[in-house]
Amino acid sequence: MSYLITAIVFIVIFSVLILIHELGHFWAAKRSGIKVEEFGLGLPPRIFGKKIGETIYSLNWIPFGGFVRLFGEDSYDPGVIKKKRSFAAASVRNRFKVAFAGVFMNFFLAWLLLTIGFSVGMKPLIAPDEVFDYVSSGQVQLVEGIKIKDIVQDSLAQYVGMKKDDLLYSLNGKNVGEEFLMRVNTDPVGVYKVKRGNEVLSYEVTNEMVSKTGLHTLGIVLGDTTAFPRVEVFKVDQTGPHYSYGLRDGDIILSVNGKQVYYVNEFESFVRGVSPLEYEIYRNGERQKVIVEVPQTRKVIVSDVLAGSPASKAGIKPRDVILSVNGTNVTDSLVLIKYVSEHATENIAYAIERDGVKLFFEIKPGEDKKIGVLLSELMNYKSFQDVSFYNVNVVSSVSEVKDEKYPIKQALYKSFTEMVKISKLTASSFGSFVSGLATTGKVPDGVSGPVGIARMTHTFVQEGAIPLIRFVAVLSLSLAVINVLPLPGLDGGRIFFIIAEVVLGRRISRKIESRIHIFGYFLILLLIFVVTYSDIVRLIHGVQ
Repeated sequence: MSYLITAIVFIVIFSVLILIHELGHFWAAKRSGIKVEEFGLGLPPRIFGKKIGETIYSLNWIPFGGFVRLFGEDSYDPGVIKKKRSFAAASVRNRFKVAFAGVFMNFFLAWLLLTIGFSVGMKPLIAPDEVFDYVSSGQVQLVEGIKIKDIVQDSLAQYVGMKKDDLLYSLNGKNVGEEFLMRVNTDPVGVYKVKRGNEVLSYEVTNEMVSKTGLHTLGIVLGDTTAFPRVEVFKVDQTGPHYSYGLRDGDIILSVNGKQVYYVNEFESFVRGVSPLEYEIYRNGERQKVIVEVPQTRKVIVSDVLAGSPASKAGIKPRDVILSVNGTNVTDSLVLIKYVSEHATENIAYAIERDGVKLFFEIKPGEDKKIGVLLSELMNYKSFQDVSFYNVNVVSSVSEVKDEKYPIKQALYKSFTEMVKISKLTASSFGSFVSGLATTGKVPDGVSGPVGIARMTHTFVQEGAIPLIRFVAVLSLSLAVINVLPLPGLDGGRIFFIIAEVVLGRRISRKIESRIHIFGYFLILLLIFVVTYSDIVRLIHGVQ
């Protein structure tokens, strides 16, 4: 029954997307005085049609979308072209309006649906380059390991007792990694550890079990899983402070003092001059806190001395390290500058370290409340000599994506910015798809045709109304972006010829343009066939 509902929803979605597009052409043509010969619901052959005024309104057998037939749209008959109400005889402005109107309607539908979604609360549309920001903000919650989305019926995973929603985090005593993702359903033998709620379970698949059952794949369906960059502890000296506070070899550092950490250079910037350090680490399938007290590692250093300044006259030199002022330790250049400004009328006592020797100076600031030095901050890594780190990719699953909800005015703006972002991503992805198909002959995993979209429709129907609205909005936006690209046979191709006419100052031969569009239609149909074939192959092989 659920698949029947999915089929109906799939047909309705495609029909709405195409009808809204064709309605744009219809409306613009009527407004421009161009004769509309037929407006059809569905695709021919025709079931019946009724002529109202000069336009036939028809119902057709193929239940996908609809079409608009304009007088003189594709004709290169001189007699038709010259007739006043033909599309070919319309002004450049009116032809452009009609060609662009369908794309506009798809953009408008996407904007409307996204606004509805963000008004009531909807999961964000996350571009690849935004993932780190969303994880850092807590909008996207990750959990280390592989979330099992489903268990294949009569599979080894079912045989040993794994269940849907189990978190698989270890294979043969090691954290599941990228290698596991590549062979998850090809080499099932091993000892698996999973978390089910607060319970830790262990399952073993043996060669004997494979031979006995005749099953050669584990049979699990992965959820939203990715290899996420993290910082791993390479080695901890057992005599050093980090070991005594509880840090161990192989610990994965997830955050430092509440800040998510992805790369070693980020980690270094987070720990400079900071104490204590609260690490959130991942170890043996669990997240833990480790608090490490480290000696102060930041000092203020004089990077330059201005000639004739109070500091120069007192004998301060570049590379001097300022230890204290008036007996107060100094570790921050901004704090030091503020202190000097607040005590500008006094003689200030400076403790300086120069080449390992401690020196003392008394300096009174000038009229500008400064002593005339340029300051920087010296980072000392001695406290980290007992521990080393390196970057690794940790297989992680999305445990939660929080909804974004805005007042209606903000939702209108947010929807527009999301449309711009997704439009750019769609255009870039389409370009990569075409170039990749031309060079490798393969359809990328992220590209789907009607069959793949039907499968996604089934998923979103099960998830509810708002996810389905979001899905339709993205489809409408994708249809608009691809249609506006300057490709023969699409609206963008027609717009290209109209713009070329304006630039050249003359109309390109209608016969040549028509043949180019026919060739474009052929290429588009070929692309649809290739993508659909790829979808069917993936469906047969169970690729998610």
